[in-house]
Amino acid sequence: MDAAEFARIIRKAGTPEDRIAWFGALLAREARKPVEVVGGSAIEIYLSSASYVSQAVDLVGDPAAIESVLRRWGFRQLEGRSGRTYWTDQIVGLVDLVGLADRSGLSPHKVSTPFGPVTLSAPEPLIIRRLMRADRENSVDRFRQAVALARIGNLDWEYLQSEARYEKVEPALRRLRKLIQT
Repeated sequence: MDAAEFARIIRKAGTPEDRIAWFGALLAREARKPVEVVGGSAIEIYLSSASYVSQAVDLVGDPAAIESVLRRWGFRQLEGRSGRTYWTDQIVGLVDLVGLADRSGLSPHKVSTPFGPVTLSAPEPLIIRRLMRADRENSVDRFRQAVALARIGNLDWEYLQSEARYEKVEPALRRLRKLIQT
C-alpha cells in the first residue's frame, strides 16, 4: 500500500478512535509483524473519543518493520526535546514507538476493523495508570476513565491488586471495585 492509498483509506475513518484502530490494523498488516496499540491510544479505542482523546498513537512492535511502513506512507521523522524519535503525518498525527513488546504479561485484546484486527493493550495496565494519574493529579476524570475501563469486564484482579500495591493506589482500586460491583 502506498501513501496515497493509505491516506484515502484513513481519511474515511468516521471517528478518531476508528482512525487509530484502522491505522493499527493497517500497520500490522503492512509490517507483517505484530503491532500493539497501547497507552492513551488504547484507552481512546476502548472508551471512545467522547470519553478520552489521546495526544499521540502509542505503539509497541518491531521498530524497523513499523518505520519502514511509516516511511512508505509518507510519515516524517521528528526528534523530540529528549532526543526521542517520533513519526508524524497530517492525518494520523504523532506516532510514538514506545517499545518492542508490552511487558505486562497479560494477553492483549483484539478488536475487529474493516482492515483486520487491531491489537490493544490489556485493560489492566491502563486501569492502573489511570488510577496513578487520578491520585497524583487529584483527577475525578482519570478515576472515571479507570472505572469505565474496568467495566469492560473479565479482568485479572490478582494482577490489578499486585500492581496497585506496587504503585501505592490500593485505596483507589478498592473504591473502583466497589463501584463496578454495584
